Order: sequence, then structure tokens, then C-alpha cells
Amino acid sequence: MSQLKALKRQAADAVREMRDWLVRDGHAPSEVEVLGRIDGPGVTFFVMRFRLDGDWLLGVAGGYVADTLTVTGHTLTAYEPVTDNVGEDATALITAMDRALTAGSVADGRTVSERLTATLLVHERVDVSRLQGMLGGDIIDGALVLGTSTLRPGPAQDVTDAAERAYLWPQAVSQTKTHTASIIIDTAGGEERARIHTRLVASLLDENVAAVAANGTVYEPAFYRQVVDTTPEDSPAVLVLVHLGIATRRGRLYGFTEGLADVGKDEFLLSGSSPEELQGVLLELASHVLLTGAVIPDDTELTLSTGAKIHLSRQGEGAEAVLAGRL
Repeated sequence: MSQLKALKRQAADAVREMRDWLVRDGHAPSEVEVLGRIDGPGVTFFVMRFRLDGDWLLGVAGGYVADTLTVTGHTLTAYEPVTDNVGEDATALITAMDRALTAGSVADGRTVSERLTATLLVHERVDVSRLQGMLGGDIIDGALVLGTSTLRPGPAQDVTDAAERAYLWPQAVSQTKTHTASIIIDTAGGEERARIHTRLVASLLDENVAAVAANGTVYEPAFYRQVVDTTPEDSPAVLVLVHLGIATRRGRLYGFTEGLADVGKDEFLLSGSSPEELQGVLLELASHVLLTGAVIPDDTELTLSTGAKIHLSRQGEGAEAVLAGRL
């Protein structure tokens, strides 16, 4: 879909989104119109005006993730009139909702992991002094400390179970069996740690690396590098931060995520009829969570990029809770 077509589709949906929000808030606007848009990193917000009792009032709808109809939960109005400072007023509304969303940025009963971890499974052991020669940093207690990241050479790892579940990489089991040692990479820090971590891992992927183990799965090195290299600087490399898994239980097909718990969010568990559809929806939902930082509450209905709606309910408690839904 072209960018212009996607924007027209989103603008039309923004009118519905704003109207529905107002109706839920107890109002019936006689008119709802799009005034313009505000573009954020990977998100588009629509500046709206609506008429109540003859007055034009300002609102914001969205934000819409990429070219989809998935919204970040920023639809809002303060029921204030439209003024000549409409851009500043709309930005203030978005900022206010940002504060409201991020105030609950950790799901109930969860914590944010102190570090992101990935393990390079290598054919030949790499000495820590060689890593220092490649990257710089300081050697402390046998590990290379590089900013907020720590790289530690280690032995071979048993990743058989993870490799067997990596259904997008049919050669995972045979390829991981060829490794004889590992490099464990941990990255701490705040908002930038995901970008720092994935780019550091990608920079070390050469012919000596058989696989990357992370998020309960193993990644083909070429795939990991491609994802990181093609991800915009201001966006998370979702496909290597979150594992999108497929499993069959009692004859039913399920899709699930692993990795969102590291950032204090609930994982997703969806049932569906095809692996491709499940993967697509899981990617959209995981991208939504990582891009916006929002916590999806229990009993939430989201509109997907296809226009279909999905109802998510929180099952379980605390660190064991998942957001479950059916396609």
C-alpha cells in the first residue's frame, strides 16, 4: 500500500476513532473532521475538530503505527475550542496522554529486566583480548566491558530445545550443533539499550558465528543482521528483540511472544488457523508495545492493520500473565 493511500485510510479511521471516543465519553458530535497530522517516530497522530452544541472543539486521534490501523491509545480531547495555535495545542494533548500511558509502563506484577542478553554460538573460541582489539573497552574479571555492555567468552551451550522451536529456520538444529564455544553479551541501560544491544550483536556476526541465541529461540546470523541493518535508527528491531513462536496444543494452533517480559510487558498468546496470520498479528502487536511503551490492559479491543478487531484478555497473574486472544 502506498504512503498516500495508507494516510487516507488512517485519516478516515481517525474520524471514526474520534467519534467513537466521544460517544463512549457521553457526547454525540454533529460533525468530526481532520485538521492535519503530526508525525512521530513510526507513528502518525491526526489533529481533529468536532462540533458540540455549535462549537468547534479540538481533539487528537491515533497515533497510528506505521501504515496500519493499530492505534497507540492517544485519542483524546480536553473539550477546548480550536484556536490559532492548533499545532501546539494538539501536541500538548499528545504529551499529556504520553504521561498517562507511560505512568503505567510496567504491567501489573512485572519488572523490567536489568539487562538484555544474547549469546553468540561460535565455531571457534574467541579470546577476550581479541574482542578488545576489535571493539576497544576494558577487560575486567575475564570479560570485556564496553560502555553499558559486557561480553564474556563461554563454553558451548545446549540450545536443542530452542533450535527445534525455530520453525522459520529449518537448519537451526544442524547449524547450532556445529558450535564449540560462545560469547555472552549483556547490555544494561535505559531507553537506548535495545538499539545499543542489537547493533553490538549484529556488528559481531561473521563466518565464525553459527547462530544467535536470545528470547528463547535461535536466530540465523544473516537474518539477525538484516533485521538490525534495515531497522530505522529511532525504531526497535522487533524481530530480534521478541521471538514470535508457533506451537500446537491439543490440536489447536497458537502463536506466542517471548521477550516482551524483559521490558516489563505481558507476552501475547493467540490462537488462529494459520502460522502466517498469527506471525503477522504478533509482529503488529509486539511492534505496538515496543514502539509506544504502553501497557495493554485487560479486556482491550484493538483494530488491526487489516481492519479486523481483536479482543485481548489478561489471563494469569503477575509475571505469569499473558494477553490472550483469538483470530
